[in-house]
Amino acid sequence: MNITVGQDQYEYSVEGESIIAKQDRLIDREDDLTKTTTWHRQGYTVQNLFDNSTYHSFIQVLTGILLNKFLESGIHLDPNKISEYHTRVENYEQHLAIVDKTKLIQGYELDPYFEKLEKAVSEICGIPVYSIKPMNGERVFHFRIIRPNRKDFNPLHKDGWMEELKDCINLYIPICGSNEKSSLILAEGSHLLNEDTFVRTKAGAKMNDVQFNVPGLIDSKESLNFVRPNPGSNEILVFSPYLIHGGSLNLNTNQTRISLEMRFWRKP
Repeated sequence: MNITVGQDQYEYSVEGESIIAKQDRLIDREDDLTKTTTWHRQGYTVQNLFDNSTYHSFIQVLTGILLNKFLESGIHLDPNKISEYHTRVENYEQHLAIVDKTKLIQGYELDPYFEKLEKAVSEICGIPVYSIKPMNGERVFHFRIIRPNRKDFNPLHKDGWMEELKDCINLYIPICGSNEKSSLILAEGSHLLNEDTFVRTKAGAKMNDVQFNVPGLIDSKESLNFVRPNPGSNEILVFSPYLIHGGSLNLNTNQTRISLEMRFWRKP
């Protein structure tokens, strides 16, 4: 299948054993945190995040954490040039090793901003949420690093296809290189479609000879409206885990896209 966003189009394919899905909607049997929002039908929103002072200190902390992870892998980058990451990585294996260091980072490294993020997202969703994973009590975050014109992205998928990622709300916060050519791709309104609309794999989809934990979208029986919401400085993209997303090739020519990704659940 092809991904078309505006004037941009590229081919997408994924491999794996397919499943036969139920003729229903995941949002009808899960805890849909967007249900009472004004943006429920599109499944996502872009909102302001913090006051300017808090935002700039937040980005400085994120950049410091990221640079330390790079240093652990032998890469030194100027804090003002982290979008040049792709010029310092020698091969895909080195990139994968760095990706492994920049995911599932323990929450204490981002204190005290978790509480501020919880407050902001609670206001956006209109319900109290927190960042503690119900299944294991963990509080984690990770960076997504997508080099220009490289197939570093996840397959198209729904987080809600995985048991541990149901009932949450997703956050995408741009750090560098995120724009109309590179930001996260969503299939607007796809959470409202019946599950039998989608042809997908079981967990462990394979794409570009790399196996992922997530199931992957193989095809759709209905056309999907792919968009890049493209949050700017001091903005946050909040979206449903039941939206098709991913497959986000970075079409920039000379900028690596780096973003922060987190999930929040309804607070008891």
